[in-house]
Amino acid sequence: MSDSPHPRQASPGPFQDDSLINNILPSYQMYQSTVSKKLTPEEENFTVDPPMYEMTPVSSAATTPFVTLLSIQSPVGTPGDATPAIDHFPFNDETFNEQSADLWENTILANVHKLPNLAKSDNAIAQGLDVGIHVTQEVCQKGVKPVLIDPSNLEFAQRDYIHGYVTIVNRTPHPVTFDMVYVVFEGTMVVLENKRGLIDTDKQSQVFKFLNMLDLFASWSYANIDRLVTDNGDPHDWCHGETDPYDNAALSLDLKRTFHPNVTYKRYFTFRVPEKLLDDSCEAHNLTRHTEVPPSLGVPRNMVSPSMLLANRDAQIRDLSFIDTSISYSVEARVIGRALEYNYKTSHDQYVIAQEAICPIRVIPKQSPEVYYNSSELLHGTTTFYKAFVDAVLEKIEFGRTLLKVPVSQREEIALSPVSSRDSGSNNKLRHLYDVAGTTINSSLQSKKQFSDDSYQCLIPFKKKSLTGGTKILGIVSLSTPKTQYHSLYVPPIKFRTGAVPPVSTFELNIPLELSYFIEGAASRATLPEIKSITPELTVLTIRSKKHYIPIEFNHEMCFRDQELDWKKKDLDNFDSIIIKQFKDYLAEITSQIQTVGNDLIKFESQLFKDVKALASLQTKYINLSVLENDVKFYARSENNSGLHNSIKTIPWELEHQENSVHTLYSKKFELKLNLNDCHLKGHENRTNKGFDHFTLVPDFQNCLMARMYYVKITAKLSSGDSLVVNVPLTIES
Repeated sequence: MSDSPHPRQASPGPFQDDSLINNILPSYQMYQSTVSKKLTPEEENFTVDPPMYEMTPVSSAATTPFVTLLSIQSPVGTPGDATPAIDHFPFNDETFNEQSADLWENTILANVHKLPNLAKSDNAIAQGLDVGIHVTQEVCQKGVKPVLIDPSNLEFAQRDYIHGYVTIVNRTPHPVTFDMVYVVFEGTMVVLENKRGLIDTDKQSQVFKFLNMLDLFASWSYANIDRLVTDNGDPHDWCHGETDPYDNAALSLDLKRTFHPNVTYKRYFTFRVPEKLLDDSCEAHNLTRHTEVPPSLGVPRNMVSPSMLLANRDAQIRDLSFIDTSISYSVEARVIGRALEYNYKTSHDQYVIAQEAICPIRVIPKQSPEVYYNSSELLHGTTTFYKAFVDAVLEKIEFGRTLLKVPVSQREEIALSPVSSRDSGSNNKLRHLYDVAGTTINSSLQSKKQFSDDSYQCLIPFKKKSLTGGTKILGIVSLSTPKTQYHSLYVPPIKFRTGAVPPVSTFELNIPLELSYFIEGAASRATLPEIKSITPELTVLTIRSKKHYIPIEFNHEMCFRDQELDWKKKDLDNFDSIIIKQFKDYLAEITSQIQTVGNDLIKFESQLFKDVKALASLQTKYINLSVLENDVKFYARSENNSGLHNSIKTIPWELEHQENSVHTLYSKKFELKLNLNDCHLKGHENRTNKGFDHFTLVPDFQNCLMARMYYVKITAKLSSGDSLVVNVPLTIES
C-alpha cells in the first residue's frame, strides 16, 4: 500500500470493492431527511403510515409517483391524501445551488456539535440506547459472517475503504422515537477552550469540518436503495422485518422512526477516503493546497475521555502539535431526537443527541503527484500570489496615507498618486563591507557547480577586542548552502509499522555547506576565525488560525530569509517576524485609517480586511529537535582536502580567492551528514539513535486554519561567541 520504508498496515478494503459497491445519486427526499435536515424542528406525524405505491401508466410516470412521494414529509395538518400542486414543490421555497451555501450552515450535520448531548448525561431514555460501530475487513453482506478489525491499529490513505456496520439497541421497556439516524465519515479540526493551560474538553472554541461524507444507506431515510450492485430491490419497498440470517439483527429502521424494545438494528456502511477535498472546503479563497487531505494531527481530546487519555498516556502519538488543537477523522453514528421526547427540559423545542458512537480513524495521506512533480511551479505560483496579495494591501494603505495628508474638505476629490514608502537608509562602512563581501563570496560560490543556484547565506562581522574595551572588525564570516528542497519519508509510530527495518541511509541528509572568511588586505595579515562547532536542529513549525481563514499558501521563503546580515545582534527572522508581525503592522495602520478617515472613503474591502486580520492573528509553535554533536559527520570536499571528519575543527581554512592583495577570501567546503532518526527532543531522557520511536513527523500540509512545515536549522559557533545560522527547507512526505 505504501512505498514508505516503514510500510503502514494495509487498510481493509480490497480492490474488488470498486465493482461490488453501488454508487447512487440521492433523491430529494433522501437529501431532505439527512443532508439538509434543518437545525430547527418542524412538526411531523410519525404515527401515520407512509403512502402506498402503485404501478402507474408510462405516460404519467414522470409526475404521479414523484408528486405522491412529496407527501411523505407533509407537516401535520396537511391532508396526507391530497395531491399537492406543482407550485408547492419545495425547490420554489428553497433552491439548492452553488450560491446557497447558507443551507448547509443551518443543517444538523453542520451544527451537531452545538446540540445538547444526552449521551454524556444521566438521561434514562438516552442511556437505554446502545449504539456501536464495528469495522470489518471486507464489505458487509447479509448472511455472511463479518471479519472484525481494530481500526486503531491502522493508518488509512486516499482511496482506502472503511467498511463496517452500526448496531442500535433499545434496552428500555418502552419504544423510543427518533427524528434522525445518520452515519457519517468526518474530518474535523477542533480547537478547545484553553485558559492558561487548563483545557476544557466540553467547550470547543473552533470547529472546522473540512470533510463530511454521509452514508445514505446506513442513515435513516424514506427510501430503499441498492447498496451493492448485486442488489435488485424495489425503491418503494422499505423491507420491514428484514433480518440478517447471520445474527437475526433487523436490517431496516422503523418507518415510523421508532426503536422497539430489545431489538438489535443493524446498518451497513462503507466509506472511502477521498483523493482530495471538495473545492468548497476552501470556498473563500479557492487555494489548491487547502483542498488536499490533511493528516491526523494532535490528540482529539473531545473524542476521548480524560481517564482514557491518562490510562493510555504512554501510547499517545507525540506529533508535536498544539496541545488544545487536533485534526481528526472518525466514523460517527448518531441518534437525533426532539428534547420533549427524551424528557429533556428546554425553553423551546429543539433537537438533541440522544445517543452516539464515535470510531476514530487515523489518516496519513500520500503526497499528490501534482505536488511532487510540479513543486517548483507551485512554489513560483505561491510566491507570485503572495506578492500580489501584499501589493493589494499596500495599495489600500498608501491610499489611506494619501487621504490623511490632505485637509478633510479635499479628501473626497483627491486623486490617486504613487507614493514611495521606502527610503534608501544610511550606507555606513560596515554596510559597505557587507555589500562587497557578499558580492565576492556569491561570485565565488556561483562559479562552483554545487553552488550554481541561489543560496541561503548568513554573514556576520569577525571582531577583535582591544585592550581599551573597543572592538575592531577584521573581516566578514559567511555560512552558505545552495537553495535545495530536501525530502524525507514519513515514519509511522511504532504501533503502525510493519515490514523490515529500513536502512540508516533512508533518513540521511547530505547538506553541502561552505564557510567563507573575507578580509580587506593581503593574506599575510589574516587572523583566521576559529569555528568551535556546527550543530543542526530540525525545526517543526505548526501554524494555526483560531478564527479567520488563512488567505494564502505558505512556503519556506516565509519561514526564513535568503540572506541574514547579523550586524545588529538581533534575533534572526522567522515566520513570526516575516509574516505575522508584518501583517500586525498592516492591521494596526488600516484600523487607524478607517477610524480616522472612514471606510466610506477608503473603501477597504471586507474580505481583504478579514484576510489581513487572519495573518495578523496567526499563532505558531516551534519545536527544535536536537542532534548530538557526536552524531554529526563532516565530509570535506575541496581539491586539496577530502574525506570524512568528526569535527569541523579538523577541516582547514584554504585560500580561495585573492585580487591584487586588496581582497582575500578563505573557505572551508564540506558536506554536513545528518540522520533525522538521530534527532531527539530537548531535555528528553532517552537520547537513543531512534528518534522516530519517540515522536512522529506527519507529512507537510496546509488547510484553511492550520499548517505544518519543517526546516533544518544549522548553527556555526565561533570561539568569539558569535554564531552563523542558515536554514534549509525540508519536506516530509508519505
